[in-house]
Amino acid sequence: MKISFTLLAILVTLSVFVPFFIFIFKGLNNTTKIKHKAESLLKPNGFKYNLKEVWNNKFIGLTEDKKVLSYIAFKEEENQVFNLELSEIKSCEVISDYKKDIDKVTRLKHLDLKISFHTSNKEAVVISFFDTDEAFTEDYETRRIENWKDIIDNNLNVTIKAKMAS
Repeated sequence: MKISFTLLAILVTLSVFVPFFIFIFKGLNNTTKIKHKAESLLKPNGFKYNLKEVWNNKFIGLTEDKKVLSYIAFKEEENQVFNLELSEIKSCEVISDYKKDIDKVTRLKHLDLKISFHTSNKEAVVISFFDTDEAFTEDYETRRIENWKDIIDNNLNVTIKAKMAS
């Protein structure tokens, strides 16, 4: 009787924790696959990144020399790849779009980072951080986009000061 109760307790405990660990492993495995895909796409350029982040089939990174910002959005039809020279970037701004549902709750619809360039003939680039049309849920994208905006702005200020000094 005591053995069967112990066995039952072990089975119940395993039935709770095993699926939890499987979901964690699958999520980490997916992130690792995306990171490897991004590295294989960017390897021919010879860039090495000291700041990089992977989320929702997207990759963003800043090279070690802080001269190039790379962004990849992995999509079924075609990958969207941007390698942006920080010296060419004039400014960046956060573009957010909210919608109110029937239940009067405001929800995030789009969250993008618009990067403008010094030259007028080069069109502004819009980097998508979150879109409700994708199959992913919001995962701290507001904090993530503010973090990357600050990183870009700080590196733009360093680049501008270096140009002024020379």
